[in-house]
Amino acid sequence: MNSAPSTISDSTTASNHDARPTDPDWPGQLVVFDGDCPLCRRSVHAIVAHEAQPITGLVTLQSALGHRLGAHFGEDANDLDSMWLVRDGELYRDSDGLWRTAQSLKAPWSAAAGLRWLPVSLRDGAYQLVGRYRKQLATDPGMKGDVQSRLLTSLTRGQCERLSLPDALADT
Repeated sequence: MNSAPSTISDSTTASNHDARPTDPDWPGQLVVFDGDCPLCRRSVHAIVAHEAQPITGLVTLQSALGHRLGAHFGEDANDLDSMWLVRDGELYRDSDGLWRTAQSLKAPWSAAAGLRWLPVSLRDGAYQLVGRYRKQLATDPGMKGDVQSRLLTSLTRGQCERLSLPDALADT
């Protein structure tokens, strides 16, 4: 499967992060995160601010959609121990989700995709160490503006199709 993120047309500019993208290719990926975690919130603010193209939809693990996605992929959304990336019908967690998410960012942030060349045990060990202390490592930016506009509580059939997810995950 191609792990490269979907792209959007040139009619939508990367600087238009203040509103949910209206391009039909949106979202090209989902980041599912702990909505109560300050570091997780800060991370999704950074993702939205540094995307090369606005392709990322956001879902909190605590939401009904987060739980449905978890059930579909055999993950427990109540675990709250990892941010997930959903792209091309696959769920990536821990450092695999991190470096794949970096692929959709502008330079120099996209360089974090180079983490894929490190041994998984080293990457995931560091990810889990940070995760253990994530609530103490950052101030809480809240979920306002650009992040709030990207939060999804449901998926349409068209979005499921673009994400290569089954129609059963769609609400409409």
